[in-house]
Amino acid sequence: MSSLQAEKPNLKLLYLRLTDSAPLIIARELGLFERYGLKVELQRETSWATLRDKLIGGAADAAAMLAPMPLTLKQTLPNCEEELLSGLILSCNGNGITLSKTLYDRLQPATDDAAGTGAALSAFIRARAESETPLTFASVYPFSSHTLQLRHWLSSAGINPDTDVRLLVLPPEQMVDHLRRGDIDGFCVGEPWNTIAVQEGIGVIATPNNAMMPAMPEKVLAVTRSWHQTNPATHLALRAALLEACGWLSDRSQRRDAVGILARPEYLDLPEETIALSLNDQLLRRQDRVPTENTGWHLFAHPQSDHGRPTDKKARELLILCNDIAPVDTDTTQLFQADLYQQTLDFIRHRHIRVAT
Repeated sequence: MSSLQAEKPNLKLLYLRLTDSAPLIIARELGLFERYGLKVELQRETSWATLRDKLIGGAADAAAMLAPMPLTLKQTLPNCEEELLSGLILSCNGNGITLSKTLYDRLQPATDDAAGTGAALSAFIRARAESETPLTFASVYPFSSHTLQLRHWLSSAGINPDTDVRLLVLPPEQMVDHLRRGDIDGFCVGEPWNTIAVQEGIGVIATPNNAMMPAMPEKVLAVTRSWHQTNPATHLALRAALLEACGWLSDRSQRRDAVGILARPEYLDLPEETIALSLNDQLLRRQDRVPTENTGWHLFAHPQSDHGRPTDKKARELLILCNDIAPVDTDTTQLFQADLYQQTLDFIRHRHIRVAT
């Protein structure tokens, strides 16, 4: 069906054990990669730093990556001569901030929303003796949407994220274990790890992050610039397959089928009832509550929306937020390539017209 001649039809793609890895998994299961002349192997990684290093080192062709990572590569790897770029935002949102059940019970917030829980946490910290060990919270990568969202929530409550608490980095799938052991008092992580902490009775979701920052870019399809220059047709085919997968996931009636696929041992290897909640926009804030509607917890790219377009404006907004963590080079917005996204849309539309006639 595709008129593309991929320079490299056999590819390896990297992803983490997260619900919003769905576009890669669904594209494979629906045969969308094959539709565009590609044979794709998916490889699951544990940490974002490992995924980043393998992609830069050429151990893989592309990856589902945190949106700020390509933009801040110079800050995290200053001696790296390679660049990472993206022509497709795969998804927006998908994260949450969870506190340990032990800490939450001590807070006794007046309301259980983001503001109420934040106010109670702020009062709790102010009442602690200076000699006590600061509360510890984890996010998944220094320059990540998770760190930005966690800092935003703390700051909104009047808590200085640099001096009032301790922040550290952990791989997503290790968050729940660290919370269970009491190593940390809370975390900001992608789904389904917030839901798992609640279902196990060891965590309470303070807020889903789409309630604070709606439609924040979360995962992008990232490749190195050198790989893109060598394989432009392959890259286009890959973007087209994944954009079609994102469009399939945007239809919420399809997500029931997606849950069963994602849960399988070769992908996320987690219970369907855990994955189903956030993927179906259901928020289980506490174990003793019933789930409530949380529209837009996972927003996937779609040709009829702007969620998937990696624009200069979106890159600049992320960099401004990152600059609050540490000084960053703000001259990297061109690594979000809206022209490649538009090329993908034009290709899909042209192919559909040509096939139809």
